[in-house]
Amino acid sequence: MAPMMIHVDFTITQRDLFRVNLELAKVRLALGCAFAVLTMGGLIWFFWLIDDLRFLFQLSPLFIGAPLMAIVGQVLRLHVYCRQFIKNLPESQRRAQYLFQENADGYDITWGGSFSHILWHDLMTVIEKRNYFLIYLNKFEARILLKSGFHQQSDIPLFRQIVDSRLGTKARLLANSGS
Repeated sequence: MAPMMIHVDFTITQRDLFRVNLELAKVRLALGCAFAVLTMGGLIWFFWLIDDLRFLFQLSPLFIGAPLMAIVGQVLRLHVYCRQFIKNLPESQRRAQYLFQENADGYDITWGGSFSHILWHDLMTVIEKRNYFLIYLNKFEARILLKSGFHQQSDIPLFRQIVDSRLGTKARLLANSGS
């Protein structure tokens, strides 16, 4: 019996890249919101403590505007970064093709005019999210593998099995096998 092969073929878009980066930035954004709430709470408590509520109400637009600008600014910065990245990426390099084989020592990737074979033991980790997989080559470089790019949706559970058997504890896959 021939080994099972999984083909994944997709074109990365600005929307896909932005959604992935926004999801990865959620923790930082949540920490920023928590810091803003604590800071505003501290200032409100301070003005209440010194019994200067009139000055507190005069400054209240800053309590809302400053954190809002900081959070929205971070999201807009991320959006601009993704737009510039996709804009500067040649059309041929936006398309990625992956080939995973059941018993292979790695996987093949083709993008643009380039080809690469990545060994499983060279990967740092693979993380599964609802709509994609993140394949970390190292701490700073991750590849996006969109689930919509699988030729057959029935290949996703097989891909999970391959990743789990090759990476073991370095794979963080969703427990639910439904996609």
